[in-house]
Amino acid sequence: MTVAEMSWFEQGQQLLQAGDAAAAVKHLEQAATDLPDGLDLDGHLLLAEALWQQAGQGGTTAALPHYEAAARLAREAEDSSKEAAVSIGHGFALLQLNDLAAARCKLLRAKEVSETDGNTAAVQFVGQLLKQTEAGMSPQESAKATWLSFAEAYTNKNRPVLFMRGKVKEPLDEPSALGVAKLKAAGVHSMKVVDVCDPDSGLQAADIGIDFPQLYVAGAPVHSWMDMPVDELNKFLWKSGVVMTEPSKKEECHGAFSEGLEAWEVALVELVSKEGATDREAKFAELAKRDLQALPLTAAALEQEWQRLAPIVKEKLETQPEMPCGHSCNTCPTKHDCQLHDAVGHVRDIEDLL
Repeated sequence: MTVAEMSWFEQGQQLLQAGDAAAAVKHLEQAATDLPDGLDLDGHLLLAEALWQQAGQGGTTAALPHYEAAARLAREAEDSSKEAAVSIGHGFALLQLNDLAAARCKLLRAKEVSETDGNTAAVQFVGQLLKQTEAGMSPQESAKATWLSFAEAYTNKNRPVLFMRGKVKEPLDEPSALGVAKLKAAGVHSMKVVDVCDPDSGLQAADIGIDFPQLYVAGAPVHSWMDMPVDELNKFLWKSGVVMTEPSKKEECHGAFSEGLEAWEVALVELVSKEGATDREAKFAELAKRDLQALPLTAAALEQEWQRLAPIVKEKLETQPEMPCGHSCNTCPTKHDCQLHDAVGHVRDIEDLL
């Protein structure tokens, strides 16, 4: 088989065997994009290894999400021996990264699964790694490891769970409030939520070095979920079994600017919020497809109308109107996805008014 006939995955596998980790990473990441269902279990492990080798001595946290994905696939396939092997590799990687609490959590899971399988050799090996891990842990790290083990066990066979400070309607801090708003913006209708500050929960997770909110899926934390684009988070949660709001019931933020504007003006604001104010030809072509009344006749005319609309939109932004989700622009957890602020020029926010 020639290189041209090989898939991205096969080329990545061959490059890693040849010692070219950087090229292997590029090919395997391309394979993850091209494959309809993404990488399989072995693919995630291969990419984790390629990322680790590319980083050199000390490793990299970039490999960790692939260990978590592999473990999730092993659990879904009910392949306990594979899950044990993945957990050992994951735990060892965390140990090398000096994240002792998380390493202990993964190694305890590996020990549990290996004991169930009757794999004595694996149990002994994991036991040695646990001794090495626990010897260097502080009391706070031990408490953190215990909480992580609980969270993994609690969510192992459940639908996704949000651990936060407070309740959905009464968050106790800003990060938890932003987490709730992010999930609402992504279209979450209902999901399991655990208040880690509730004395009846027995979690006592206030001072153990863990940042909340934490989103768990199939026994593993979802890293950087607060930074995911809303559409990407929506798809991820839907696939994970979260009850989502019907798309027709979701209201876009730009709807808060509709008062006093024509339908075509609202549509233009929507496009600018998603794509910025550039490429007027593409915007005109898109709006022309919608058969909107009073739409300017040319792209140049549309550009002139946007120059008229921009100060109006800017004024609305500065008044901080409440959006359908209950947030203003300034407190919106997904404001990094919106390009309206850049399109209309500097917008005075709360800090500017102090």
